[in-house]
Amino acid sequence: MLTLQHVTIGYDRRTILSDVNLHIAAGDCLRIGGGNGGGKTTLLRLLAGLLAPQSGKVLRHRPCVTGYLPQYRRIDREFPLTVAQVVCSGLHCRKSLLRPFGQDDHRRVGEMLERFGIADLGERSIRELSGGQWQRTLLARALVGNPDLLLLDEPDTHLDEEGKTFLRHLLETEAGQRTIVLVSHEPAFLPAVPGLRTLTAGGGTVVEA
Repeated sequence: MLTLQHVTIGYDRRTILSDVNLHIAAGDCLRIGGGNGGGKTTLLRLLAGLLAPQSGKVLRHRPCVTGYLPQYRRIDREFPLTVAQVVCSGLHCRKSLLRPFGQDDHRRVGEMLERFGIADLGERSIRELSGGQWQRTLLARALVGNPDLLLLDEPDTHLDEEGKTFLRHLLETEAGQRTIVLVSHEPAFLPAVPGLRTLTAGGGTVVEA
């Protein structure tokens, strides 16, 4: 699905990761760990196509739909949007921006709201949500478009223990249906996923355990 060949990544003239070599096949599940500032989010943004490499090659072997959950703190919640509207925006990966949302789209959004336990919040402003409710909304948005590649940056942020258990079970189920790459500070995250690959970002590079 994706291959990184001797990739160097950074911002402006500052290099964060260098000489990264990585192959991600369809159906893989990868957890990226490492300390703060080690480049985990930078690598995920590269995989999402939001950041171009400073050098090296990123080969995308086939077109794929990507669902992306950015870090919680990177998102502005002051926009006057409802929970349902935010989740619905995740369907843009499957449709033209000029085509209006149809009944099937709204039905899909309703299904995701139910699945994530936030159906009663559909018409609520995102400004009014607790941290855990907002994180569930963003997770539903990342998954609603049925992506081939699911990229999650610290998906357990602000979730209570019940929410973290729900998230683990969700990803264990989804791992058999799509490629997943996630950033997590928990070394034992997703232990039940067969073939889970673990990467560590830090010291200016990425290594696989």
